[in-house]
Amino acid sequence: MSFFKKLGQALGIAPKNKTDEINNKHFEMKNSMENNLKSIGFTQEEVDEVLNVITLAEGKIQEQKDLLIGSNINNLYVNETMKHIFAQIKKLQLKMADDVRAKIEEIKVRKGM
Repeated sequence: MSFFKKLGQALGIAPKNKTDEINNKHFEMKNSMENNLKSIGFTQEEVDEVLNVITLAEGKIQEQKDLLIGSNINNLYVNETMKHIFAQIKKLQLKMADDVRAKIEEIKVRKGM
């Protein structure tokens, strides 16, 4: 690990690992969505409805990721297993995007926007 990376991590200005970086990016995206929804007149409860759709989808995606744990042990067809799980994750991500759009539209209709 480079000196500057270690220094950045010690000072708290560089993420400690890739997982932290991904989690920070997810947090920033959710925060941005929350701010955007509030700027168009959504209440906190309505924003929470939208974020709950995301949280549920993230749980389902994590379940698929968990299936990858140990999938390379004593498995002659690891690539096929991984391809299938990655395809499932992609489907869940696309469904989440559609569900979020639908929830936002549902709330807009409900509010008469």
